[in-house]
Amino acid sequence: MRATTLTCLSLLLAASCAAGSNFLSPEEAEESSVYGAFLAARYAGASRDMDRSATLYAEALELQPDFELLSQRSFFAALLAGDFELADQAALTSAEGAEDPQLVRLYLDAVALERGDRHEDSPDDPQLGAFARAVQTVMTDWSRAQTRSGAREVAAETLDVSAQVADYGILHKAMLFEAAGQWDRALDGYTSAALNGDMIELATVLQGALLERRGRRNEAIALYRQRVDEDPYPDPEVLYALQRAEAGRRAPRFDANEYAARALYALTRALTRNSPGDYTALFQRLVERVDPGFARNRYSLAQTLESIDMDGEALAIYESLDGTAFETRAEVDAAWLLFTTGRREEALLRAEQLQSDSMDETARLLLADIYRLTDQCDRALPLYASVSETDRSARQRWQPAFFEGICYQQLGDWDNAEARYIQALEYAPDEPRVLNHLGYNWIVFGEHVEEGLDMVRRAAELAPDNGAILDSVGWGLYKLGRYEEAVGYLERAAVASPGNATINWHLGDAYARQGRALEARFSWEHALELDPQPRERTLIEARLEGGIETGPDDIE
Repeated sequence: MRATTLTCLSLLLAASCAAGSNFLSPEEAEESSVYGAFLAARYAGASRDMDRSATLYAEALELQPDFELLSQRSFFAALLAGDFELADQAALTSAEGAEDPQLVRLYLDAVALERGDRHEDSPDDPQLGAFARAVQTVMTDWSRAQTRSGAREVAAETLDVSAQVADYGILHKAMLFEAAGQWDRALDGYTSAALNGDMIELATVLQGALLERRGRRNEAIALYRQRVDEDPYPDPEVLYALQRAEAGRRAPRFDANEYAARALYALTRALTRNSPGDYTALFQRLVERVDPGFARNRYSLAQTLESIDMDGEALAIYESLDGTAFETRAEVDAAWLLFTTGRREEALLRAEQLQSDSMDETARLLLADIYRLTDQCDRALPLYASVSETDRSARQRWQPAFFEGICYQQLGDWDNAEARYIQALEYAPDEPRVLNHLGYNWIVFGEHVEEGLDMVRRAAELAPDNGAILDSVGWGLYKLGRYEEAVGYLERAAVASPGNATINWHLGDAYARQGRALEARFSWEHALELDPQPRERTLIEARLEGGIETGPDDIE
């Protein structure tokens, strides 16, 4: 195929390829079509149009079904896109090749599990990594635990997984005990699993549901209530479980596939911090293949897809979560995704509708944030205030108070803004954003400059790589005439946030105070290239024309 391509490129330079496909033999034409579809599929994948990429790979695979690379690419594209029909076909084709990827084998195990096919322990495969072996173990265990007796047999065995994922395997073992009817051991397992922050919500939901089914509803309610009270923004499923238990409705029961999906989901949490988003999304799709109705996994999948710029697919999943515990949270995220991707009017309409339909605090905060970011602070303030006035913990109150302060400042009311920043700081004394914002404003206004500098220094200790905070420290030192120290912080700030016009303007001023005229001019010119605010632009242009003494010392 490579030879054919090079030949056509050479002929194209001689204008001979203008003859079109009739110039090629049937065999060459088919190779050319395969290669064209392959390139188009790659381009669509790079552009994050995964549906089209999967379709194009499938078309190329139809033309050349024995092309192993195509079958693998087709499988990965289809799985990432969530097209399980294409993924099933491509996985079967890929598995027939000499070197099928490990995910293909795991996916085929997931398909067999979803269909209820029982299989015994898989032989040790040295090509599988530790994580893949753990995934395979989970699926093998649940394929054997379709019945109570099978679950007892598997639960009695020692779980053999690597130390890297052993904590996540605790939840799997607890569910096996539950499926085996060993209630006390299951409850102990859920308690242990909840010690892992990645699994605390899911473990709480499973443990509470088991308590409810065992006639211990009050204990379940206490468990849910404790978790809700501990979380500034309670997990939707835990909150839903609490409301269900308090209303006396039945707790859910799970079959083997649903248990397996939850055990696999726990394993995917190990990927979220240490693996590329594409890799995590592929395994989350595998969980979806086992249990398409598992809302927690679908919600996490949407967040992962959003993080890798698959916005259309993420939006579709958010919108599919209606009627689940994650419905409101997903609607909020969908509206915010629309806002951040430029569909602001649609986002605003959705946020307003959501807020009118629901008194959920996340919905009110979403609408308030959109108002604030679209210069409608007069409409945002009542929403922030309505959240601040509710009976919430201090950890939950700092954000609405902080954003109220920003809105008051945007409206020119510094006294109220300062009061809200101080209030937010009382709620969250170690929150870097609050420390930085209040401290920086005190520095700029020339009020409490030393105290403001102490605040931003504390913020820098808490967030040492934040360019805006490093800039605040540098500017505070500059205001106190400590120019050499200021330059050190401002240079670090410029490295951390090279596209920030304010930081480069500040750095230019600090250079100028040290007599480093060439470096000052370079920083000011660079700041102008970064589209500063109008008042900053006026000041910087004055600096370039007349030097550091020209124009105001600062912009309030």
